[in-house]
Amino acid sequence: MEMSTALQVVLFIASLAFILLAACIIPIAFHVRRQLKRLVHTVEHLKSNVQVLLQDSRELVQNVNVLLNRASQQMDDVGKVVHTVHQWTERADRLVNEVGSAIEPPVFSVVQNMNLIRAGIAMFLRVLFHPSKNKKMKEEKEHV
Repeated sequence: MEMSTALQVVLFIASLAFILLAACIIPIAFHVRRQLKRLVHTVEHLKSNVQVLLQDSRELVQNVNVLLNRASQQMDDVGKVVHTVHQWTERADRLVNEVGSAIEPPVFSVVQNMNLIRAGIAMFLRVLFHPSKNKKMKEEKEHV
């Protein structure tokens, strides 16, 4: 009988340990369940926020793509304008060179002729209005 009493004591102690364990595990399980509910609620809230953020990010990327396309188009347009202005500048340079080469020789010859005429008129007027100086110059040239 001693064995059965010892067995009964061990079974009683085991039963008490099981009851104590159950008494501790049940509140812990409820606490874990509440924490898991909070975690699930937080994850769902985060999921909805992430979906909104994802949608906003997609819209932002689309807007950036639209802006980049516009900027690219404008850069292409500016490149075309620069190319056109460059062509016009080259044409204007060629026109100026052609006009200059066509007008420059006659203008230089007219200026040269005007200088010769001016020098001739100046000499004529000097001789006309200062005959005594001319005589002295002639005499000096003859003595030399």
